[in-house]
Amino acid sequence: MPVMVLDKLANAPGGLRRLLRGADMSVVLGLIAGAFATLLGTAVLVAAFVWPPVRSTPAAGSPPSAAGHPRGSAQQVPSASVTASPSRSTKPTPGPSTPSGSRTAAPVPLTARFTKGADGGLAGYQATVAITNLGTAPVNGWTVTLTLPRSTLNVTDVAGATVTRDGAVWTFIPVSTTAQVGAGTSVTVSFRVSGAALLDATPTACVIDGRPCQGVG
Repeated sequence: MPVMVLDKLANAPGGLRRLLRGADMSVVLGLIAGAFATLLGTAVLVAAFVWPPVRSTPAAGSPPSAAGHPRGSAQQVPSASVTASPSRSTKPTPGPSTPSGSRTAAPVPLTARFTKGADGGLAGYQATVAITNLGTAPVNGWTVTLTLPRSTLNVTDVAGATVTRDGAVWTFIPVSTTAQVGAGTSVTVSFRVSGAALLDATPTACVIDGRPCQGVG
């Protein structure tokens, strides 16, 4: 409004002089000051709408601020706590224990064979009993029992055993050299049957450790 008033006064011939002459000087100065203030305010408004806003550029090397966080404030990032699980030791399960050393083989029963030699007439005959171990382990000790047909017959000249008599039954027990029969080996007992040998003097029974011998019967 003051601008329009000044403009009209300036364009009117003699208007400004008449105003200065008839009006108070303080009023004139007030109108002029208002006009300048209005011009200055208008210039400021035009500059605010026309000129682009000046944006501050961050200094080189400074990291951009994260969205949602003010610049310069340190963002707290929670650290993930990792709890180490205790290691579980695995112990090997013990297997079945194996006895040390080789297992001793079970002894196999001994076998025996009676063999009659040439008939010597009244002098009787020579005979042998062979004791054999067919197993894989030695056997200690044995007993052979020989039964003759008559109690009048005698057993003499015994080698490899000691002999005892009960009527017609004769029992042979080994001596130190024949007591142990090694695996796969044999020991031999020899003797003579004498007496009334002209008649049948062949043994009627022979057993070793309660089992029958071969060659008799």
